[in-house]
Amino acid sequence: VKMITKNPILEVKDLSVSFNTKSGEVEAVKNVSFKLLKSQTLAIIGESGSGKSVSASVIMGILSSPPGYIKSGEVFLNNQNVLNLKPKDRRKLMGNKIAIIFQDTLSHLNPVFSVGWQIAECFKSHRNINSKDAWKKAIELMRKVKIPNPEIRSNDFPHQFSGGQRQRIMIAMALANDPEILVADEPTTALDVTIQAEILELLRELRREHNMGLILITHDLGVAA
Repeated sequence: VKMITKNPILEVKDLSVSFNTKSGEVEAVKNVSFKLLKSQTLAIIGESGSGKSVSASVIMGILSSPPGYIKSGEVFLNNQNVLNLKPKDRRKLMGNKIAIIFQDTLSHLNPVFSVGWQIAECFKSHRNINSKDAWKKAIELMRKVKIPNPEIRSNDFPHQFSGGQRQRIMIAMALANDPEILVADEPTTALDVTIQAEILELLRELRREHNMGLILITHDLGVAA
C-alpha cells in the first residue's frame, strides 16, 4: 500500500520566545511545535498568559522586539522558513499568504476612516487595484461576511457598528487577498454567546469556501469544540 502524506502549509518547530523585563527574563513560549494542513482547523487552547497570542505574533512577524525575542525555533510557510526572510520580503507574505483577525476590533480598526476605505486599502496595497475597483471589492466582501446594506454601511466608521459587525469587518479585511491561512486570535471573547456562534459558523463557512487553513486561538473549550 502506497502511503500518501500531506505536506503542511504551516509548520512551527521548537519555538521558544522570551521577554526581557525589569525582573529578568520571562519565558512566554517554550519549545512549541505544531503543523497545519490545507483546509484544516487547528485550535490552540490555553489560559490567559500561556503564550498563545505570542506564538501567533511570531508567525505573523509582529512580535514587539524589544522586549520580546525569539530564543529558538523555526516557522515554515510552504516549506520556507519565514524567520530567515528580510522584513520587506516577509511583509509581502503577510496578507497574501497568511492573515490574522484580533480580539479587540476597535484597537485594530482606524477610527478616522470608513470601513469601506479600510477594506479597499487591503486590495490596493497588495494587488495594485485602482480605487474604484477596490471599493467595489470591499462592498462584495462586506456582503460575503453578511454585513447588511453594504453599499450604504461601507461609508460608516468603526464606532457605528456593533462588536459582532466589527469582527465581521476584520474578517473581510483578512480575506481581501485570499490567504492560505487565517489566524483567529480570540475572535469571539468580547461577544455574547449568540453572536459568538454566528462568527464561528461564518469562519467555518469561509474556511470551506476558500479552502484555507484556520488556526483558532482561544481559552474557551466550548468555542474550540
